[in-house]
Amino acid sequence: MPKVLHQKRSSRTNCLAKPTAKRNGTKNHVTNGVKLKQQKQETHASPTSRQRPTFSELPLHPSHPKASAWGLYGTDDELGTLNLLTAEAVRAAAASEIRSGERLPLNLPLTTPVLPMNPRRKPCVHNIISKGYANDDELHLNTQASSHWDGLRHYPYQEAADGTHEGGPRYYNGVTQADISGLEKNERIGIQGIAERGVAGRGVLLDWRSWALEQGIAYSPFESHAIPLEQLKAVAVAQGIGAFREGDILLVRSGWIEEYRKLSPNEQVALAERPDRSFVGVEASRAMLEWHWDNGFAAVAGDTNAYEAWPPRRDWGVSCHEVFLSGWGMPIGELWDLDALAAHCKALGRWTFFLTSCPLNIPSGVASPPNALAIF
Repeated sequence: MPKVLHQKRSSRTNCLAKPTAKRNGTKNHVTNGVKLKQQKQETHASPTSRQRPTFSELPLHPSHPKASAWGLYGTDDELGTLNLLTAEAVRAAAASEIRSGERLPLNLPLTTPVLPMNPRRKPCVHNIISKGYANDDELHLNTQASSHWDGLRHYPYQEAADGTHEGGPRYYNGVTQADISGLEKNERIGIQGIAERGVAGRGVLLDWRSWALEQGIAYSPFESHAIPLEQLKAVAVAQGIGAFREGDILLVRSGWIEEYRKLSPNEQVALAERPDRSFVGVEASRAMLEWHWDNGFAAVAGDTNAYEAWPPRRDWGVSCHEVFLSGWGMPIGELWDLDALAAHCKALGRWTFFLTSCPLNIPSGVASPPNALAIF
C-alpha cells in the first residue's frame, strides 16, 4: 500500500518551550523535570518554530502519561496542537485554498440527533419569548448533544480507573479534576481558550465512507467498526492528497450521519436508547496515534459520535480520546455534517479547503458547538 507522505520530525533536542504566562493565578502543573529542561533552552522563543519530538520520544518526562506531549509548548499552555496554527500557516492556507469563495457549513441543527446518543445528554430545547413589542429566544442544551468540539476538559487519561495511577484523572498539561470541579476550581484548559483564538487553517477531508462502499466493505456505522490506518492511507492516495501539511485539520467521513438520516423518527429514538453505545470510527492503535502525530494535525473531526470506534478497544492501552485531548491538547470534532462537503469535494476533484471554526466563549467550558465553515 503506498504511504502518504508527511514532514519528518527531528529528535527531542530543543523541543520544549518556555513557560507561558499563568492564567487566573493557577499553579504550574507540569513537573520540575520538564521545567529544568526548559531552563536550558530559553534561547528558543517560539514553540511553534522548532521541530517537535518524534512519537517514540513521547512522553517528554517519565512521570507523564503515555504518549503525552506535556510541556512542549510551555508548562502553562492551554492550546496544545492548535499552536501549530500560526499566523503564517493560516495565511498560507487561505492563499492556497480560497479560490471561488463558496462556503459550506459543517454543523448539524442543534436539534439533531433528536435524542443524543449519550443518555446523560439532554436534547436541545428552544423557547421563543414573545414580549409584545419584540421577540427573544433561549436555548437549553448540552454542548455535546449535536455537532461539537470535545475540548481539553472532556476526557482525561483513564489511569485512575485502570488502577495505574493513584493521583486521580489527569488532563492536558497536568490539569486535575480539582481544577475543573473542585473547591478551588479555575478556568485552566477551558473551551474559552480556543474560542478566544479561533480555529482556522487548511482542512483535509478523507471520505472513507465512499471509498469503503466502492471497495465492497460491509459494516454498520452503528456498530463498533474500527477503521484501520492502512485504509485511511489508501483513501488519501485514492483522493490524490499527497503530503499533509503540519497544522492541517483532518476530517474523516464514516457515513454515520448519512445512515442516521435514513432512519425513521422512531428508529432514531430507538438508536439512542440502546443499552450499549457503539459507533464506527478510527482504530485506537499505536500506529494510528503515531500517524496522527507524525503528520502534525492541529485538530481532527468526524461525522460519527466519537471520531474513534466506540467503545475504544485500546489495543495499546490508551484510546485516541486520552492521547489527543489530554496528551497533546488536540480538540476532537464529533457529529460534524460532512455529507454535502464530500459531494462538493468529489465534484471539484479537490479534497482540501480553508476551514474556520469559532466555538462558544464559555469560561471553564468542556465542549462547544463548532460553528465550522469550509471555504473553497
